[in-house]
Amino acid sequence: MLIRSFAMRIAIDARALLPQATGIGTYTRGISAALAARNGAALALFSPRPLPEGRGQGPWPVFTDSHPFGMLWAQTTLPSRARRWGADVLLSALTIGPFAARDLPFVSVVHDLTPWTHPEWHARRTLIGFLPLWERTLERAARLLCVSETTARELVERYPEAAPRVRVARNGVDPDLSPGPWPPGAEAEKTRRQHASGERYVLSLSTLEPRKNVESLVLACERLWSRRRSRPDLVLAGGVGWKSAPLLRRIGRSPFRDKIHVVGYTSPRAARELYRAAEAFVYPSLSEGFGLPVLEAMACGAPVVASTAAALTEVGGDAALYAPARDVPELARQIERALDDEPLRARLRAAGPLRAAEFTWAAAAEATAAALEEAVREHHP
Repeated sequence: MLIRSFAMRIAIDARALLPQATGIGTYTRGISAALAARNGAALALFSPRPLPEGRGQGPWPVFTDSHPFGMLWAQTTLPSRARRWGADVLLSALTIGPFAARDLPFVSVVHDLTPWTHPEWHARRTLIGFLPLWERTLERAARLLCVSETTARELVERYPEAAPRVRVARNGVDPDLSPGPWPPGAEAEKTRRQHASGERYVLSLSTLEPRKNVESLVLACERLWSRRRSRPDLVLAGGVGWKSAPLLRRIGRSPFRDKIHVVGYTSPRAARELYRAAEAFVYPSLSEGFGLPVLEAMACGAPVVASTAAALTEVGGDAALYAPARDVPELARQIERALDDEPLRARLRAAGPLRAAEFTWAAAAEATAAALEEAVREHHP
């Protein structure tokens, strides 16, 4: 029996939309909207707890519970709730699927493999709750949908037996993200006053945790400031994550403490204004499965410097500058180029939005819908 995409009823695990949603929250919003925009697509969002106001709004129903443990909810309550709604298939946006629910096929979205490749980058409680369930998810998932070619390659290298079920649906970029006026105007000045004491700034946006390698960025900026203190300040946007205390202590001891602004978690709208007003955006992460902030910064016209992590070079292409993540002198040199080389800055400002336009949620939805259809056809031959 051929199951057409418009006939499918798709349940989406929306736990990533709970407070302080990060990259997977952005993914969940983007893919939900793009799937819903396809002809006649029917979908519903499911969450263990009520979502923040406006977070899950869209042309779809949202079903919430009052369950304190999201991972347990995903294994027990979610499948029955999805079946009662009439779901044909579940999109497990947070990777782990309900492996005991044999009558509900699911597609696992694999964002990165760092819990397996670098467990030292993750909190023990995360590993204890995640890794045992991953093995069952890997066994049961109808399809394993990777957000980049890099993640797909790493997944197949680690689990070659899963290769026939691996698919790729690259993340997209929010269409609201676009360059602001150049040179920056009143809105940029307002953003600078709000987040950087009115100073020009280099921006980095990520959860403050070891994998994001923010300390190397701080060291690189200190090298630049030691030679010319008038260089732009550094704005660190993003929530406080696991093992962030050493980084915050290091910032507190910096001889340039007044030039480092830790602004915390920012809403998508605030992030857009931060990208637009930045002199450059720097993302020195040790490893990524995709690297949405790089794509978002390029879409907003900010000159980007990223690490040479494979997924980041896949996303940035020739529209960004790169430095090895732990090479502080080279990172400082590339930031200096992004700040001082005007022809290069102009090229990056022009190339970034064009590169970002190649990544759309509509294309991601097409690839995702194909994987979901395969899962349904396999379950109902």
